[in-house]
Amino acid sequence: MPASSEERYARQMRFRPFGPEGQERLSRGFAVVVGMGALGCVIANLLVRAGIGRIRLIDRDIVTWSNLHRQSLYTEADAEAGLPKAEAAAERLRAFNRLVDIEAAAVHLNSRNAEKLLADADLIIDGTDHFGVRYLINDAAVRYGIPWIYGGAVGASGMTMTIVPGRTPCYRCLFPSPPPPGAADTCETAGILPAIVDVIGSLQAMEAIKLLAGREEHLHGALIHADLWNTSFTKMKTAGARRDDCPCCGFRRFEYLEAAIGEASETV
Repeated sequence: MPASSEERYARQMRFRPFGPEGQERLSRGFAVVVGMGALGCVIANLLVRAGIGRIRLIDRDIVTWSNLHRQSLYTEADAEAGLPKAEAAAERLRAFNRLVDIEAAAVHLNSRNAEKLLADADLIIDGTDHFGVRYLINDAAVRYGIPWIYGGAVGASGMTMTIVPGRTPCYRCLFPSPPPPGAADTCETAGILPAIVDVIGSLQAMEAIKLLAGREEHLHGALIHADLWNTSFTKMKTAGARRDDCPCCGFRRFEYLEAAIGEASETV
């Protein structure tokens, strides 16, 4: 017989700032994770085990051998079969917690399907490494008033920021445009060590739990940078970084969502 919710989540409900009321709100929450690579695996695993009510996993990619050293939801059998990441992750997560409604969407995220895949969410979480997709997520989040949590990791360092439309700077306030093609390091060009994925993904998941549990006053309110190779952590406050002339949250021009700037498709 499966354990009751009270038994399953007893230890986290004993954390007083969260408590039973936070658990109840989390159990009604719906998050979308865009990108089921390394960060997406960490985020989805933590949220499902914590008892989120519903989660949608978006990724068009398949599991390969080069994923296995850092993408913790996949097995050698998944790589041998070339299974879609979203579907393989959903199957694994269902084995962890049958109380959670888990949906797999093995598709590209682009301007044509973004409304269908994102607009009904309580929260969007970034697990992609594609800059165009982040600007697309930002457009959708601002247009529909949905909080989202940015995260990225490469080498042994990474960054994360939580965006609450109408309250915080949006992603485009801080990063007005994507870097030129080839200008930014990627996991393919610069490599990645798995530990940084766990750190950044855990920070994202913790912010997600705060938001979904109604504990927004405990959000970190910063752009956090972690460098595990040199063991340094930097917390840059973003409260004053919102721009009135931001094309997205200032002028409400949703150029990525409306495909006025290229066409973004998600890759991890």
